[in-house]
Order: sequence, then structure tokens, then C-alpha cells
Amino acid sequence: MEIDRQGKPIKKKQQPSSETPLHLAAYNGTEAKAVIHVHPPMVLAFSLTHQSFIPLSFEEKYTVGEVPILPQETPTVTETERVVKELRLRPIVILQGHGTVAVGKNLREAFLLTDLLEEAVHCQFFKHETGVRAEPGQSSTTPKGESPAQKERHALFSREHLTALIESANSDPEFQSQASQSDLTTTLTLHLEETDTPWTVHFEGGKITKLEAGAEGEFVISGKREWWEAVFQRRIDPFLATQQGKLKLERGELWKLSQWFKPFQRAFTLWQNIPIK
Repeated sequence: MEIDRQGKPIKKKQQPSSETPLHLAAYNGTEAKAVIHVHPPMVLAFSLTHQSFIPLSFEEKYTVGEVPILPQETPTVTETERVVKELRLRPIVILQGHGTVAVGKNLREAFLLTDLLEEAVHCQFFKHETGVRAEPGQSSTTPKGESPAQKERHALFSREHLTALIESANSDPEFQSQASQSDLTTTLTLHLEETDTPWTVHFEGGKITKLEAGAEGEFVISGKREWWEAVFQRRIDPFLATQQGKLKLERGELWKLSQWFKPFQRAFTLWQNIPIK
């Protein structure tokens, strides 16, 4: 059936779905052009015993990413604000024991996300059944003896913040090893759109060798404060945010940047331990 933007039916004798407030909230609170809410059986069962979906393959990681499982205790979704808050960061969420909500630029995109998540969960069930124990590589993210809460907070992308990012990477043996092995030699510009000062970071020989103001990097990534804060607060993966267009790769090719995926992922993991104001 068809409804208008206020949730009223186009044909007066029809009754809107009880999930109409959820759909309207998703349209009004995100950039979605299409919303699909369904009840996939594999995802539903998975949601009863997990707190989130952690992707295993690169395809999963950079299409659906990590998917939170939100508590759902009523027959229909009544706390739409929480759902919309997550959908602003990622294209799909799971409602515990209930189903999924996916958004996209059209119905096809939202459906493909829904279908991919159902198949990905199916693969995880199969992995457990067969006893396969391989997991994505997990790295220690916090230097020993110090937690993120104990560190000094910095204004996002201030010189002090960037200096702390560089020091954390240069003092980490794992980053240095991965950067050396992949011959990480490039320049990366990071730009907070609400400010006039982009910063360019120089990578060479397994270390960050220089920081300078300006946008002369081989690669330039820019974004609004909302998305950069989400990255540094571990609410969204930086590569997924770039893939979704929340962060914009304004210069350089993503496929070329991907050759240094491991050291960049490690660097961002370390940087997420540095609190921001």
C-alpha cells in the first residue's frame, strides 16, 4: 500500500502497517531513499545468542560491516530513535528476535544488504557446525599499562591530536612491521570539513616521518565532524565509512589505498584509543 510522508494512506480505506513509524523515522532521520524491514530466519536466530554481527570476509566487512543487535521487547518497533541513530552510521541493523532494517538509495540496494547479511549469518552457523575456528586477525589495541580513559583528550584534528596519533603509531611494533612489509610509502591528507586546516601525514620506511598543514597528500580523505567522531569513537570502521561515502576519498584510488590495508587498519585501531573532546 502507499502512504504519504505523514504516514497517511493514499487510499483512504486502507490501514497503514504498525511499522509505519519505523519507516518514516528512517526516511526522516537518514539519507535513505528506500527502507526494507523484514524478518530473516537465520538473522533472527543469530540475534538471540549474540550482541552483534562481526563480519568474517572482506566483502562482508565493507558492505554491511559490524552490525549491532538492538534490544527489541515489543511486537512492533517503538524506540525508533535508537534504530535511526545506528542507521545514520551503517546501512543495516538487527532487532533482537525480530528482524532487520536496511536502508539504501533504492529498494534493490536495501534488499541486497538484507540478503547478504542473511547469507553471512548462514556462513557463521556453518562455520560453527563444522568446527572451523579461523577468525579474523585481532590485534591488541591499547598499549600495556594504559587505557584510553587514562589518556589526555584532544580537540579533533588539532595539532596536539595529530601529534598523539603519530606518536602512537610510531611506538607500535605491529604497525611498524606491517608498514615495512607492505612498503607503506605515501602521503595521506585528513580533512575535517568544518575547519580550514587539512593535515598531511607522511609515511615512509615503516614510520610516520612528517606532519604538515595542507592538502598536498597523494590521498585526501575528508568528512564532516559527525563521521570523523564516529570513526575515532569506534562506532564505524574508517574503510566502511569511506566505502559508504560518509568520508570522501577526494584524491587517490581506493584500490591503491587497499594495498596498505593492514598498516592503515592498525593505525586507525591505535588512533581510536586516543580520546577526543
